[in-house]
Amino acid sequence: MFNRIFLFLGLIFLTVVSACTKKEEVVIPNNTAPPDHTVSNVVIQNYVNRLYISLIGRKPLTAELESGMSLLKTNQLAVDDRMQLIDVILAKPEYNSQLYSLANTQLLNNMDTAEYTFYITVFNSLLTQPDYAYAYDLLNSEINRLKEGRTILADLNSGSLTVIGMHRRLVNNYFYDQINMGTENYVISMYQNFLYREPTAYELTEGKKMVDGFSGIQFSQVGKSKNEFMDIFLSSGSYFEGQVRNLFVRYYFREPGSEEMASYANRYKASLNYKQLQKELLSSDEYVGL
Repeated sequence: MFNRIFLFLGLIFLTVVSACTKKEEVVIPNNTAPPDHTVSNVVIQNYVNRLYISLIGRKPLTAELESGMSLLKTNQLAVDDRMQLIDVILAKPEYNSQLYSLANTQLLNNMDTAEYTFYITVFNSLLTQPDYAYAYDLLNSEINRLKEGRTILADLNSGSLTVIGMHRRLVNNYFYDQINMGTENYVISMYQNFLYREPTAYELTEGKKMVDGFSGIQFSQVGKSKNEFMDIFLSSGSYFEGQVRNLFVRYYFREPGSEEMASYANRYKASLNYKQLQKELLSSDEYVGL
């Protein structure tokens, strides 16, 4: 009797254990879940916000945000749609104001246009005084440079001035000369402001000669005036590389790699299209955050 009970309990135990044993997983071939190509609203919204801040220095208005998001959602943030939205922002009047403000702050400590008008008035007054007859040519030159500086934003808005032209006017006026007094400081400032480095001893020596009206060499080109120095400097490959570096740091918070630097700088130098350079960088997956 005891053996029967033991056998019966043993059979129950084996049945329960068998029932609780984990079944082997069955793998069905070619049953991989499709990738999720959707982009979240948060990513799209953040991208629109960043574009507006990067290009015109403010967040989008409610209507601008909704319009931008609607455009980008249509094809899940397609690059062509990114480019289209960037074009919309670039066409806003605030774009040139922001462009000028950034350069003016960097190069002239945010000089107010009223200062241009004030010194134009002062120099014109000196032109009426015989005691300053010896300086009339210099005074007229300064007045012309100040007038060009005063109309930078207006000329950007009219399309008659490029970014390179804006930089040239900002470093070719009375205020820039006062901030960077003396030939040596002027040459050093150009390297610091546009190439983000100090000139070598050779570059400094040759640059000073050129700015002072003697024959000098910059970037393998010969010049013998301050105007020629600016022309050579602002058309050099190093200048375009500096512009690429500036935007990489501003948009990506990093330095460009050597291949990136060469590619973008060469394209910008060939096209002279600053907006296109911005569009390429701002429409990238890296900037979007994908």
